[in-house]
Amino acid sequence: MRLLGVFEKNYKEMFMLQEKNLLFLKEKELINNNFENYELIKNRDISIKTEDIEGEGIFNFRYGPITGGVADAGVFNIKTYGERILAVDIDPSYKKRNMENFIKGLEINKAIPLVESVCANFAFSHSTAFLRAVEDALNIQTDEFTKRVRIIGVELERIYNHLYVILKLSKGASQNVLTSHLESLFEETLRINKAISNSRFLKNLNGLVIRNNRLNNLDYAKDKINYIKNKFQELYEHSLESWNFIDRIYKTATLTQNKALEIGVTGPTLRATGSNEDLRQYEHLYENLDIQTQTNGDSLSRMIVRAKEIINSCDIILNQIDKISNIKIKQKTHKISSGMGLGYCESPSGIVAYFIELKDSKVSDIYISTPSVFGFKAFAESLIGYIFTDFSFAYDSFGVNFADCAR
Repeated sequence: MRLLGVFEKNYKEMFMLQEKNLLFLKEKELINNNFENYELIKNRDISIKTEDIEGEGIFNFRYGPITGGVADAGVFNIKTYGERILAVDIDPSYKKRNMENFIKGLEINKAIPLVESVCANFAFSHSTAFLRAVEDALNIQTDEFTKRVRIIGVELERIYNHLYVILKLSKGASQNVLTSHLESLFEETLRINKAISNSRFLKNLNGLVIRNNRLNNLDYAKDKINYIKNKFQELYEHSLESWNFIDRIYKTATLTQNKALEIGVTGPTLRATGSNEDLRQYEHLYENLDIQTQTNGDSLSRMIVRAKEIINSCDIILNQIDKISNIKIKQKTHKISSGMGLGYCESPSGIVAYFIELKDSKVSDIYISTPSVFGFKAFAESLIGYIFTDFSFAYDSFGVNFADCAR
């Protein structure tokens, strides 16, 4: 059982819990479990830190909020006596926008654009988790066409996010030719998104009912996905032969499986420690899902998991495009009323989870659990004992960002 969220409801502290593919709420007083990550989640908007350390010669190196190596605004307070990193305290507040408060009071269709704006990189994953929470609240049975389109969207999102992580690792290791090719593939995936959904980040595609006129250029998408799969596989195999690259990320920023589970981290970071947890396996429409794992828990393992997931995601998308062409679409409309629900999505970097309450067809309450909260904690823990030149390889390999963390 994993703790994903902590929030107050009716003057009681509630836990958002996950066990396999089940999400549920429990009052804190009714849970006989001292979750190791309780303080992390409780204080997620203030600080994400490792155990603090003081001593002679130890000083705080403040990195951020605007740096060349990190795209988002955030601060890393690194305790060190020179090169060796002893502790890390991350301040995500520079990116906080109070998205939950903006969503409250909105009708479902008006809330979706804000949900997609929590983190553009994971826009489709966030909208999928949100809409599944709505469907749970209203006991809506999602039609097959909508389910399959969501799989396509989530896997497209997975491909371009994983490509971005790998090209950043490649760039950090000065693999200029490889980086150039990966940047080209990254741009191709964004163009596929645009061709299919009219948005490079797959916005405005998702909904309680996805109508077939929202999807375009599927034959073009199939051709491009085949190209990306073959080209990336070739690049990936070549990259494994570059010892300058591999040596730089091998055994860098290692995270053990026990520490990963203690933190509550999910996604490729957890699977790189040997766990085969992937919530997509509980969705029966994923006919050809191949869960990827590694065991070393280092930056190289995280890269390998993401690389193999890119190839598998291409196969999943091609299969789903073929499937939706044979579905007889029964378009429905749903009457929005009141209720409470939970929903999740296995995003490119881990579980996105939503709790929502609806009253009179509007969002009256909402809580968002994001993978980057746990990913930043895992990143901070993995840095201890390493030197500052390992920072970028560690950070890039976790696929986290401040927009997703701070909301």
